[in-house]
Amino acid sequence: MSEEKVSTTQDLKVQKQTKRDRRYLINIIVILLITFGYTTYSLWNELPAVINVFRGTEADYRMIIIIIVLIALKFFIEGIILFIFARLYTPTYKIHRGVANAFIGQFYNDITPSATGGQFAQVKTFAQQGVPVSIGASIMVMHFILYQIVLVVFGGLLILLNLGEFARLGSVSIFKLNIPVWVFASFGFLANLVTIVGLFLLAYSRRVHHFVINVVVDLLAKIKIVKRPEYRKNKLYTSTENFRIELWRLSSNVPASILIMVLFFLKFIVNYSVTYFVALMLNPALYGGLSFWETISKTGFLGMITGFIPIPGAAGFAEYFYEIIFSPVFGGDAAFTKAVQLIWRVATFYVNLIVGGFVTAFYRSSMEEIVDETGHVKTFEEVKSYTFAERRETSVTMYATSQLSIKEIQRRLSPKKKRRWRNHKEDQE
Repeated sequence: MSEEKVSTTQDLKVQKQTKRDRRYLINIIVILLITFGYTTYSLWNELPAVINVFRGTEADYRMIIIIIVLIALKFFIEGIILFIFARLYTPTYKIHRGVANAFIGQFYNDITPSATGGQFAQVKTFAQQGVPVSIGASIMVMHFILYQIVLVVFGGLLILLNLGEFARLGSVSIFKLNIPVWVFASFGFLANLVTIVGLFLLAYSRRVHHFVINVVVDLLAKIKIVKRPEYRKNKLYTSTENFRIELWRLSSNVPASILIMVLFFLKFIVNYSVTYFVALMLNPALYGGLSFWETISKTGFLGMITGFIPIPGAAGFAEYFYEIIFSPVFGGDAAFTKAVQLIWRVATFYVNLIVGGFVTAFYRSSMEEIVDETGHVKTFEEVKSYTFAERRETSVTMYATSQLSIKEIQRRLSPKKKRRWRNHKEDQE
């Protein structure tokens, strides 16, 4: 490649990076403005009472240590999940790299609508950490599959085990029409359920696959709901094939898949338990009267709602629905509910945003492997598409060699020194 062409490509890369950074900055500003606007509105007549809650003589701020540990544990669990995925392919991958990647993914999820930016950022980070782009893309697709399965199962259990509480989540007034909150939560749960079930049907049923791609898309195009039908068909086909490929890969690693799903369950419990400890911090007298599992279920219902809101971080909506859902839990005490909400939101969102931002700023990933000669930065969909053939070949090979045994997975996850010692011992025997 000529020096002139290299220079042009580098200039285009810088331009693309600048535009993307500007868009992320705008998203962050939108989050802050919406949050500031809602907080001002929410506290307009309650500020003195909320301040009194924080000043309460009974408040036990030592509980902050537990809250910090929970936040750190959430990222550590996510780091272990990424570590396990990567270690199945790269024996030199370290846990601290997985934790850094977890922070970066969370940061980009927080500043993009519907948390859509994290996967691509994590593939880029994997590339800098020495994991090939094709493997990084595979990891993130498998991560999505198992996460979505656990999200649906966990959400379904929360609803089934708390039907009465689910039906009494309160209501929202929209244009003088009272809509129960459980309607919004149900919509979010069904959206997740349809996503994972739909992908399974498309991947395993040729009839459904053919019907959706060749009939449904054309029908939606005729009634002007879908634009560029051929593009949509190709995108749907690629997504389905990617899903099928990574399912083969997961079925070749059943023990690892089960372990990762257990870790996802644990991550949900840790993340959803923050409210419980915030409430005990502000009012220790609630200990014994406040149900740990009720706070987890209510936070889970909130997550179903905020998950489909197309605003970065569900800014404003998360705070609003939190107060509606948790007000009955705290006996209708508006000031106490708002105080808990403020700390919960800072702990579960803004701390993530700030720490994740610092990690992202000082842990930049190389973009050389995912930028073409025109300076075009590939999207996650494009990365999945252009690594499709390579990932399909490796998944078929892995599936053909049957499943990895638990002993083999333990061998791959063990440090190099321990592995050499174990192999030496086996040779002696």
